[in-house]
Amino acid sequence: MQNIKNKINNLLEEDPYNLNKSIKEMKIINILKLQINHHKKNCPYYNTWYTKNNFLDPQKIKGYEDVPYLPSGIFKKINLKSTKLLNKVISSSGSTGQNKSIINIDSITSNFQKISLSKILSNILNKKRRPFFIVDLEPSEKFNQNIISARYAGMSGYLMAATSKNYLLKLDENNKIIIDLKKIIEFKKIINKEPIVLIGYTYMLWSYLLKNNQINLNKISCHNDTKIIHFGGWKKLENKKVNKKIFINRIQKIMNIDSKSILDVYGFSEQLGAIYISNGLSGFNVNSYSHLLVRDPKTLKVARDGDAGFMQFLSVTPLSYPGFSILNDDIGYISSRKMVKDIEKIEFKINSRLDKLEARGCGDTLPNNYYI
Repeated sequence: MQNIKNKINNLLEEDPYNLNKSIKEMKIINILKLQINHHKKNCPYYNTWYTKNNFLDPQKIKGYEDVPYLPSGIFKKINLKSTKLLNKVISSSGSTGQNKSIINIDSITSNFQKISLSKILSNILNKKRRPFFIVDLEPSEKFNQNIISARYAGMSGYLMAATSKNYLLKLDENNKIIIDLKKIIEFKKIINKEPIVLIGYTYMLWSYLLKNNQINLNKISCHNDTKIIHFGGWKKLENKKVNKKIFINRIQKIMNIDSKSILDVYGFSEQLGAIYISNGLSGFNVNSYSHLLVRDPKTLKVARDGDAGFMQFLSVTPLSYPGFSILNDDIGYISSRKMVKDIEKIEFKINSRLDKLEARGCGDTLPNNYYI
């Protein structure tokens, strides 16, 4: 156990976006081999699954493509954990269906996830903490419990970089979410004087801030180092015909800010801390602590760059549950891959649907004997 912890800590000491390609792969693969053995030993369900499917002996794994993956939906069916020392349980219902994913996190995994997230945030915020204005409700005591929603769990990590926390939404007398006009006044006073972070879930920024005529944000000028960070919620905007270009154009229409300072974050509850950042209309950047493979929806073989498929995300941080290699249901493709000296820069984009192929989850594609 100490060996794998040391190797993860060693990798997390590296720059989040500037790590030699060969060194990165060597370090990640060595960690994932140890991850597999760790979860086989400590998670009976995972051990049964790995053995039943006759996957490679971990020591024979040579590259990313050799690492077996769990479908993300498995966390909605089975309570997978590799520790008895739980710190918190993340419960996520996702955007479809009623089943909840259960993610078991202990203090060790939580710490790794915080380090990963803080290193990435520090990079995009130029290593400066700043006031955060949050387009959400302030969490009440009812959220400070062992089982918390993925929404608040996902948000809390970002607030490590905040010098102050200002929640822009509140509940009215009918328990309806509304904008807090007093907080908006504070927001307007500070936004052109010093760099801040405006942060929230994409659909909440759109619904409560960008499309709210009541607050009159027109012609506000932002400090040139202000950042807008938004994540999740695109599926909730599909019926409103809102895509990333429309979203960014709306922000720029009412707030004078460079599109590169509008940061879209891709991540999911099965791998908290392993976030992927998109600046403006660019693709999401793969960081030094993670890797991405795209697999063909029909064959599940690794697809060519530019071809759409299910995305396999590899992350070194989960030790309390077997979430280090996940195939999720989102359809995406690698939009850019280039070498800058000896560093591989990978960007990916997400498709709203899979054109010309049956739209179905990765769980529908995998063979029956693949399941735990």
